[in-house]
Amino acid sequence: MSNNLIALQNKFLGHGQTVYDALSNLFDEQGYISDDDIAKLAAEHNLPPQHVRSTAKFYEELSHDKPATKVVKVCNGEACRAAGDGGCAAVERDLCDPLNTKMGETNDAGVRVEHVACLGYCGLGPNVMIDDLPVSLADDGAREKLIDHVKTGSPHGLTEPVNTCIAPTGNKPCVLMRRFNDDVTSIDAARSAGVYKSLEKAVTSMSPQDVIDQVKASQLRGRGGAGFPTGIKFQTVSDSEADDGTGRNFIVVNFDEGDAGSYIDKELVERDPHGQLEGILLAAYACGAQEAIIYTRFEYPAAQRVLQQAIDEAKAAGLIAAPLFGSAFQCDVRQVRGQGAYICGEETSLLRSLEGVPALVSIRPPFPAQKGLWGCPTAVNNVETIHNLPWIIEHGGDAYAALGYERSRGTKAVSLNARVKNPGMYEVEFGVTLRDIIFDLAGGMADGHTFKGVQVGGPLGGILPEHLLDTPLDFESLAKVNGIVGHAGIVVYSDADDLVDICRNLMAFCAVESCGKCFPCRIGAVRGTELFDQMTDPAGRGATDAKLSLLSELCETMKYGSLCALGGMIPLPIECLLEYFPHELAKYRRAAVGA
Repeated sequence: MSNNLIALQNKFLGHGQTVYDALSNLFDEQGYISDDDIAKLAAEHNLPPQHVRSTAKFYEELSHDKPATKVVKVCNGEACRAAGDGGCAAVERDLCDPLNTKMGETNDAGVRVEHVACLGYCGLGPNVMIDDLPVSLADDGAREKLIDHVKTGSPHGLTEPVNTCIAPTGNKPCVLMRRFNDDVTSIDAARSAGVYKSLEKAVTSMSPQDVIDQVKASQLRGRGGAGFPTGIKFQTVSDSEADDGTGRNFIVVNFDEGDAGSYIDKELVERDPHGQLEGILLAAYACGAQEAIIYTRFEYPAAQRVLQQAIDEAKAAGLIAAPLFGSAFQCDVRQVRGQGAYICGEETSLLRSLEGVPALVSIRPPFPAQKGLWGCPTAVNNVETIHNLPWIIEHGGDAYAALGYERSRGTKAVSLNARVKNPGMYEVEFGVTLRDIIFDLAGGMADGHTFKGVQVGGPLGGILPEHLLDTPLDFESLAKVNGIVGHAGIVVYSDADDLVDICRNLMAFCAVESCGKCFPCRIGAVRGTELFDQMTDPAGRGATDAKLSLLSELCETMKYGSLCALGGMIPLPIECLLEYFPHELAKYRRAAVGA
């Protein structure tokens, strides 16, 4: 069915033009998409109305069907839940009551307060967004200024927060953050700092296979999920052929960084945008791709602007969409803005979004490296993975492989939330322990807080207790204790955080963000949320043995029956709660005694 809809789009909109693009443009113009808009768009392009409607309703942003004069987005990710006094729950109350509205509804004055999963300032929360401006409500008077602005229209005087980023010093390896201490956002500054020299080296003195061989030698693994070897992915794309016989290959960069607690990709792009473009062009050269697409997170407006400026500058300098360094190789680069769907962090879902159909997960095989965007071989990698490539080409794959631990080679960027004294982004060598990261790099717990647990890798990551803090940060070691590296956003929980409530909201997050294609995820997450609500309801029987057993069975069904990592891994933190933190359930189990 998706292939038929894609063919219709190509016929009536032009090849590569999609309903998703048309809907996004319409939303940018008016801030909502009505039923009449959907019918008009379908008729205008001779497309089934059901296709246009299902695409619009799939995405959080495009699903709004009423205009709003002011939209306040309240972050409800784990980092903001574990921030300040009351976290995002207190923010919702403090905003909705004076603005006379309810979460997710547009009031008579045109004001809408809604949830957002993450704004990328997880060390500075709780956070909101107003007028495309992220704001930290940890600042004195910020809530009052925000409310007055929404109610009266007066200037709020609020400014965008700035994440703390601390690059390695001394003899510690620095790959990703090596230019963070300088302003290299302009192309002139970037080229003066050595950006694009690795690209020139590759194009003028190395074959595409030489580049792939160096990436293989580096043992670089994907930095956004399961840690698949990047060199093998590039080799697969290079060796595969498109179904349509055109010989087209694609590079797709996943910049839809949706893990609450992670702002790594955001900082890499905003502080070193040309370094990212150099990595993209290196990947394209290796894979034989003439087009690269960056799928950018909706909630990162500043990063979108910085990235677009860098693309425009590189294009004007003859580095994009022009033959490079006297060779025949050229590659165009463009960005497509996401519209609020966490599932698009899964590579097949992301590709379906780019193709303009609802972003449902696809069954694999075939894998995207064999048959990806529009049926063509496609390398899908996240921003951090790509950002390693220039260093690897400059210094050699063996030099990169000399860094790291066991099968996890190189360095890893990590980001920490506000429960530690020094939240921010750091670059560490694989093999450092979680204890060293939290209590050495980040200075230990924030004043007045005692360590309770830590979640690594976003909402799909396990929550680990104190006795596992000596676990090394690497793919295999964390997997052994029911954790993941993932994107390495680290959310530390303290004695002020209720892990039962955290896990309940993780399950609810999955219920909202599920693409709906497989029932273990679609139905299981809803039933899991209901179970948590029943166990924590003061008027109910509480966390009885029967309910806990049912929750465990539900997690097993989701883990082994779901099509992708969202449904398959959301049970991890729940299982950690049951195994490592049974005392957290004690107060809810006591409710069952008198039942």
